[in-house]
Amino acid sequence: MVPSLTLGLAYHAKVELSRAKTLHPTAQKLVDTVIEMLETTSYKNIKSENVLLRSGISRGPLYHHFANFDDLIETAQAQIYVGHISLVVNELIRIAKKTNDPYEAQMILRNFVINQAVTYSSNNYGQRIGIIYNATFVPSLKAKLINSQEELTQQWISVYQLFVAKGWADPAIDTRGVSILMQSTFIGRVLDELSDIHMEPQVWGEVLTVLIDSFFFRLVPRENVG
Repeated sequence: MVPSLTLGLAYHAKVELSRAKTLHPTAQKLVDTVIEMLETTSYKNIKSENVLLRSGISRGPLYHHFANFDDLIETAQAQIYVGHISLVVNELIRIAKKTNDPYEAQMILRNFVINQAVTYSSNNYGQRIGIIYNATFVPSLKAKLINSQEELTQQWISVYQLFVAKGWADPAIDTRGVSILMQSTFIGRVLDELSDIHMEPQVWGEVLTVLIDSFFFRLVPRENVG
């Protein structure tokens, strides 16, 4: 079983790219149930009978789709791990497909990032850190996160290449480096919780937009923005 570290509230995002693999609908319903329960319950307090009761699924399918109950919990953790970052990736893809105007794209992205910064609590970032911490003690969870982490990295690489193809981003910059930097940045806000003085979420969102603009809109003339 995962260590009894309380991870806080769960973040449950329905996103296209949030799963390392497509699960059977019954298996995904069990995972979704665990993630929903994490909104009010810590991992150590989630029991199989409670998941089955809440999901309306019998014990047989649980052990058909998962090696054991820990496997289900770890699968839910892996999906939580990728959830928020994939949400950002999906928005970048949506924006790139929506418009060929880089200034309109920048404006849409700024509004999205700032809104996410305001509504997304530090507990959500802390939860991802907690899952990483748990993985150091649980080899099976670590194996799942390795797959999830590489999936995230490849998602960011693909998005950056999309912006390069539109002529907005610089092809000379290493795509994997951009991918890793973006991911670490979105986790980084949890560090603010270690201080007695906290930055305003709106300000954090504005800082993030400057960083994203510097890579994804690097080739867009700045004097025309806004």
